[in-house]
Amino acid sequence: MEVTLGTTYQNPFTLEGEWEDYGIGDPYILRFDGKYYLYCSTKDRRIGIKAWSSDDLVHWRYEGLVTEEPITESAYAPEVVYWNGSFYMYTSPAGKGHYVLQSDKPTGPFVNKTDNLGLTIDGSVFIDDDARWYFTHAKNGGIMASTMSDPYTIGPDKQLSATSLGHWTEGSMIIKRNGRYFITYTGNHVFSKGYRVNYGVNHESPVGTYKIPGNNPILISTADDFNGLGHSATVLGPDLDAYYIVYHNLVGRSAEGPPLRKMNIDRLVFNGDKMSVLGPTHGVPQEAPKMPVFRDIPGASPSTAQWERIQEDGQGQVWLSRTGTGDRYTGEFNFVTGAADGAASTFDVVFAYADSRNYRVARIRPVAKKLTLVAKVDGKETELATKPLPAGTDLTKLHTVRVESDSSGTKLYWDGLLQIEQGDLIGIPGRIGYQWTTGLQPELHFTAFSGDANGSSDREAIKPLPGTMDAVHGTMSGQAAVRPGIAPDGSDAVLFSDAGDSVSFPVNVREDGSYLLAVRVSPLSAGATLRVEVGGTSKEIKLDKALFAGDAAWSKVPLGTFALKQGTGWLTISRGKGEIALSDLEANLTHAVPEQLAVKPNAVGLVNRFGGEWGWGDYTVSFDLTLNQVSGAMATVLLRTTNESDHKDQVKDGYMGYALAFGMDKVSLKRNSYENSMEAASGSWKLAPQETVHVTVKLRGASISVFTDRSKTPILTWTDPNAFLLGRVGLSGTSSAWTVSPLTVAAWK
Repeated sequence: MEVTLGTTYQNPFTLEGEWEDYGIGDPYILRFDGKYYLYCSTKDRRIGIKAWSSDDLVHWRYEGLVTEEPITESAYAPEVVYWNGSFYMYTSPAGKGHYVLQSDKPTGPFVNKTDNLGLTIDGSVFIDDDARWYFTHAKNGGIMASTMSDPYTIGPDKQLSATSLGHWTEGSMIIKRNGRYFITYTGNHVFSKGYRVNYGVNHESPVGTYKIPGNNPILISTADDFNGLGHSATVLGPDLDAYYIVYHNLVGRSAEGPPLRKMNIDRLVFNGDKMSVLGPTHGVPQEAPKMPVFRDIPGASPSTAQWERIQEDGQGQVWLSRTGTGDRYTGEFNFVTGAADGAASTFDVVFAYADSRNYRVARIRPVAKKLTLVAKVDGKETELATKPLPAGTDLTKLHTVRVESDSSGTKLYWDGLLQIEQGDLIGIPGRIGYQWTTGLQPELHFTAFSGDANGSSDREAIKPLPGTMDAVHGTMSGQAAVRPGIAPDGSDAVLFSDAGDSVSFPVNVREDGSYLLAVRVSPLSAGATLRVEVGGTSKEIKLDKALFAGDAAWSKVPLGTFALKQGTGWLTISRGKGEIALSDLEANLTHAVPEQLAVKPNAVGLVNRFGGEWGWGDYTVSFDLTLNQVSGAMATVLLRTTNESDHKDQVKDGYMGYALAFGMDKVSLKRNSYENSMEAASGSWKLAPQETVHVTVKLRGASISVFTDRSKTPILTWTDPNAFLLGRVGLSGTSSAWTVSPLTVAAWK
């Protein structure tokens, strides 16, 4: 089946009405009643907050200033929350503490309701399923969190565990999905090319202990034409199943000094505790967010082309969509029930409607303020579960019911909060709609359904290359089976054990070139063979045991390079011989390593200097190392580095790659990814003052070996289970105690 993009968009966006010579910084998107509302930071020394609206996350309409309150001068990072008829805006003007503004519409006017609440900058609100509110904000060294007693009152704050980028950390946001809390956060400085986004996950509470998965950062690029990616927000897509991350990139400084930024949107995907970005993408068309299968705003007089009115004795009115769902779907219903006519009044959201004797409803009892899941089978109603609506619910205001239903059961959400989960009520086809008892006069707003649920659209998304893809996000064939939670980060993986087992991904290649493909596999895969089909090429490859990382639970194993053409197509991994447990696959653009080249790293900052190409793969690096005098300082050679950045307000070692450090009696290898640095291996040697030694480092696949001209055996060797497979070379440190000759790089032979 041919892969086609259909409707497309391209990062970065340029919108009508952007702040001149400032752009879109710190973007935040609110989804309300089937539409999207974008807010961003206000240019320094200007008053007011701008907003845009969209139906599809791609085409945006300028809505003008949604507030002109004097306190919004230089308003940073405004975020808007809808609750029970009101829109609450949180912003920190010029970074001097927070204010809360309120409006009855997402486009304002927003009116200030508080004094200065303090708490630095970048405030963000999260409402949990139990309707408790939480507030997070920025700090040097990590994100801070507070509970809230109401939309205007923020309690004492505490630092969230692990949510730090090693320096100033900002731009936080929490979402909840499949029982997990995901927090994103950014840093270190808006003018740093290494501004980036990390995430954490926990199962306890929004202020619990967060685990930081190994695929961080999820957004980073320090390329000259696309860098400074950060201050993200997450929003549900128009298909009601997919999630998207919105963020800005740095274009430079405005004439007045503040940063000039552009807005970007990329697809998010989830796999257990793991969250990933399909990107970052820029400069090339990407698949636009998909729209629902069915969508309409019924209003007071639903269109007969979209809806059918059915009269049932004693039921008041019944309206049903003429289009029905399959057995997997997500439906969304926005409405105002209106004032109750009596204790017996009910308002039903209808789904899985087969006929008048067989359907399901989410029933709202306006007087009792309760939500009930009801199944009607052969004319008999059964109440499966009931939950009280959140305290203070005003049913004369707009509310939302979302229904997710598939083979894993049915979930009911009230205003985005999961209220009822019924595992034995599996999805069945049927129409959707509304019914209510005589006397109610509801307003019917945006209503829609899609053919996806519980993240099933993650498998259908076209994956951009370069990039990484989880095996479970492909289309499986044969007897290929998902094994829950067995991957290194607790995510799901795919097991190939029979002939014909395979997984295929629809891909969108950014540019023509040679791409290095690598898979993360378990040790049971060592010695097995797999077949790769992509770009008209098919190769059978043995997973050489020598490429696995010792006794590591999983290893990243390179499969070789493949010539790919710009555009869309399929990438398929299939079993050859043996058993294979596959976690994920990555493909990155390579550059040919020269036969031999002397590299003199150029200064990036005071400490780290780099040279060569990001796309260099397997190579050897040779150099002479001289100890000039007795010293505790070390000479450090950098290997396979990418995404390098230098800024006084970020972590010192702003790069991803390896640092090989030499002391008088020790050699150590460090794996570095900005704030995450670990000593991976070390070895002993002795070097006397005025002594020179010739060092050769061999990098093949995930393995690094260090040799000197004194011995035929390596003084240090290590295989990284989560290896950096491509990158350039460099030097770190400025000590006069050492002299390092130019680095001679040669292609691996």
